[in-house]
Amino acid sequence: MSGRRFGWVSACRRPLALALPGLLLASALAAQDTTGVKRRTVYDDLQMFSQVLNQIRVNHPDSVDTHQLFMAAIEAMVHAADPHSYVVVALKDTTKRAEQLSQGKLLSVPIEFEFFGGAPVVVSVAPGSEAARLDILPGDELLAVGSTTVTARNAEELQLELAGARNSTVTLRFERARLDGSRATLDRVVKRERVEDASAVGASFMLDPRTGYVRITTFLANRVADDVRAALSKLEHQGMERLVLDLRDNGGGVVREAANVAGEFLPTGAVVYASEGRKAELNDTVKVKRSFWKREKRYPMVVLVNSGTASASELLAGALQDHDRALIVGRPTFGKSLITRGFPLADGSIIVLVVGRFRTPCGRLIQRAYRRVTAREYYRLAAADRDTVGLPSCHTDGGRIVYGGGGVFPDVTLPTPAPRPLWLARVFEQDLTLQWVGGYVSERRAALGTVESFEADARLPADAAAAFRAFAVQQGVEVPDTPEANAQVERMLLRQVAAVAFGDEVYYRVSARLDPQVAAAASTFDKAEGILAASKQP
Repeated sequence: MSGRRFGWVSACRRPLALALPGLLLASALAAQDTTGVKRRTVYDDLQMFSQVLNQIRVNHPDSVDTHQLFMAAIEAMVHAADPHSYVVVALKDTTKRAEQLSQGKLLSVPIEFEFFGGAPVVVSVAPGSEAARLDILPGDELLAVGSTTVTARNAEELQLELAGARNSTVTLRFERARLDGSRATLDRVVKRERVEDASAVGASFMLDPRTGYVRITTFLANRVADDVRAALSKLEHQGMERLVLDLRDNGGGVVREAANVAGEFLPTGAVVYASEGRKAELNDTVKVKRSFWKREKRYPMVVLVNSGTASASELLAGALQDHDRALIVGRPTFGKSLITRGFPLADGSIIVLVVGRFRTPCGRLIQRAYRRVTAREYYRLAAADRDTVGLPSCHTDGGRIVYGGGGVFPDVTLPTPAPRPLWLARVFEQDLTLQWVGGYVSERRAALGTVESFEADARLPADAAAAFRAFAVQQGVEVPDTPEANAQVERMLLRQVAAVAFGDEVYYRVSARLDPQVAAAASTFDKAEGILAASKQP
């Protein structure tokens, strides 16, 4: 019976999996007309979908959940459109939590995740949050929440899974790939906090008698421009004549807030950005209507950016660059300038869909290409070296060429920061600085002096490094005794001591003073002054 019934299979000289493509090709060729390949219609594709689903249900040997098949198809369809759209499925156990999260009754952790191959991976950690000091790095894969394996299927569902009471904590288990190819498992106790409640200005102080420094950590809050204005006013009263504006690792937020900040430095009527989409209401050109000040700020500016600078912060950097208002220094930005909106579905689910794009004043598109690349490649390439070959370009107000299609390209490119050596990676993986710093500060608090003296000297007592080395050895980590390692230990401990002894603001100030990229940015003011002098602004 089997010979007669399945004789066509056994008669094939090639395996069935290899024979079928030929059969399908022959069928497709038969469907061609004299003008070429027959154009498929939506009806053809829907019919094919129905037939494939039916064949799986009827012939697959496993008991397959039809609902899971539909959801997999829907998620794949949305992800094929772009890497930033997604569907939030309405489930009884998540709908209430989603409402509580949107109302602020529950808070999630200040970490942004994306899913690669079904696994949640860290994209960024909100600057200014306590989590930002826990050595959670982009690329770390989330394995478990508490003692439970992650069950979420997308970033939105994961945020619901991570949600809890304000200021409560949750233990997250991560896996990290080391430089030597080995993998480390890390447990981090992360606080559920709302970074929007804090000031968007992580730090503002005078780098030297002439140079001010302002770091904007987010545009998620609704008073970012007010925070920036207050910081600028304070520094101007201290004699600021030029400004370093730090947008590194600012993942964006409310685009209008970025436009309001741009308005502090651009004249009335200057274009900040333009939006475009399929629907007419998305097409708009946003200009500076008025500044809080009688006139915009005219001192030289250097803007620091990196691969973590994204979305609204990229639009701000792009506007300042297009109008020759600032010199952009650092690394190419992430390359995200999309408009997303949520649309309710009949069953209570929501699709968050990309509906448009933003352009800078000269017309360049900041968004990186996401066609013909995988989601993993799309996010991985954000931090990769990029050049401007073949990218679209336009001219600034002063005639300089700037490029689009791959983020904002700096006027002055800084080297990629060197990766951590293995010993330093192990120090952070095991949280050795956090374990050590509390006891040291409690014992040596008097020796640290005042905030002013600590910042002015930016040096720890001579025994601090030795004490930490001894502690590290006890934990199984040998710290090399080399000039480079000694300098890394000093910078690392200074930042942690500043945070524990004096708070977040001092932590950011000390971090900026120790940061070689900030020093490099401050050394480029001659170019910034030249661009500003040659600009066509009145």
